[in-house]
Amino acid sequence: MADTATAITGVTLIDGTGQSMTPATVIFEGDRFVAAGRESDVIVPEGTTVIDGAGKWLIPGFVNGNVHLLDAWMFMVGPGTIEYLARWEGRFVEVIEEAAQLVLRNGVTTVFDTYNAVEHVLAARDRINAGGSQGARIYAAGAIVGMGGPFSADFHFAGRRAAAQSFVNRIDEAFEAGVGHQLSTLPRTEVRARVRDYLSRGVDLLKIAVSDHIFMNVGFDRSYQTFSREVLEVIVEEARAAEVPVLTHSLSVESLDTSLQLGADVLIHANYTMGQPYPHELVDRIVASDSWAELQTIHSDYTKGLETAGSWASVLGGGAYAENERTLIGANAKIIMGTDAGCPSVDHLADLTPAERDDRPWTIGGDHFHWTQSMVEKGMSTLEAISAATLNVARAYGKDKHIGSVEIGKLADFVLLDADPIDDIRNLRVINTVYQSGRKVDRDGLPTAALVTAHPHAIQWQ
Repeated sequence: MADTATAITGVTLIDGTGQSMTPATVIFEGDRFVAAGRESDVIVPEGTTVIDGAGKWLIPGFVNGNVHLLDAWMFMVGPGTIEYLARWEGRFVEVIEEAAQLVLRNGVTTVFDTYNAVEHVLAARDRINAGGSQGARIYAAGAIVGMGGPFSADFHFAGRRAAAQSFVNRIDEAFEAGVGHQLSTLPRTEVRARVRDYLSRGVDLLKIAVSDHIFMNVGFDRSYQTFSREVLEVIVEEARAAEVPVLTHSLSVESLDTSLQLGADVLIHANYTMGQPYPHELVDRIVASDSWAELQTIHSDYTKGLETAGSWASVLGGGAYAENERTLIGANAKIIMGTDAGCPSVDHLADLTPAERDDRPWTIGGDHFHWTQSMVEKGMSTLEAISAATLNVARAYGKDKHIGSVEIGKLADFVLLDADPIDDIRNLRVINTVYQSGRKVDRDGLPTAALVTAHPHAIQWQ
């Protein structure tokens, strides 16, 4: 922690609550904000270190509500999965830390990792929290309850037939941690016991597969609910007893509706309904609920690139997927940023066309810029998009007492920009400085120990 208070004066403050003011003064001492407001209302104590913020814009550190610091998106598309997991097996903790540093470098100070190898992501979380490694602070779910590992039918099932069974079983077990797809075959008493045991590992969140994830193997024309309503209620009861947020994975209108009925805190990729538009009554229930909708979005330029490349993923940028996003924005639903991004295989990236690779929303590091740009395209104001990418995420996960906005008593996580994001949302990319817990981040020094990004065939990273 700093020995003295530091004040940034003359800055334009966008505090995350939807307010913007200039000129403003922000003061932090140690790891917390101690003052923030209009320059005329804030007294700078004698002895304070003063930084001239004239010509700068100060925003909260970004908070990403859905990442996979090992690249789960790649597990879904298949190519690159086997070599990636085999290459880095035994070093997953380091890869997760590298990914956490890539996002911190670009102003994301906190992430919620919603699917990962359990022991490894918790180890990385604890190392970062203890100061043994740098990176965005991590809150982790580990497994998705009811969903298989990377080589299950939920992801790259073809890889199970192409690699050694001892290897694929070992990897799947690291992700499933006893609460994988096999849980759907068990009686509710056994489900309760396994979920309770899983929660005792110390995960921060519980993510439930309300619907399956087999569409990459069987197509976009079907979706099945994983558990009976009675079993889902048992799982939620255990999460509430453990006082952790409940997240739901859903891929259909009905599974999204079920998630709402369960009272989920966060509806992961709420816009993904297998290409079906929301019924009006469902929109009304989402807006009236206490649930936060995490939207995964693709901006128009990238969608055009996917279409040009003939990529299947182009469907996610248009049709009912984009319509659902615009509908929730227009209805003033509670929306948070989530990108599904991870630290991908350089081999997979190298196989993509430039249109698919550039500004890719699933490559960690630049994904939050892509998300905010797309949200503004679809109807959010710039201030709303910044709140959705900061304070809203903290609120959704119950962490808003500590992170998400520039307010007295909160952790001093913030980003200084050299250009006005209200004038152009893409100016969020024009970063001058990043601070986390009151410490200036050495952006040029990240990642501290590059693995994936330093692979001999690595292409230019975002």
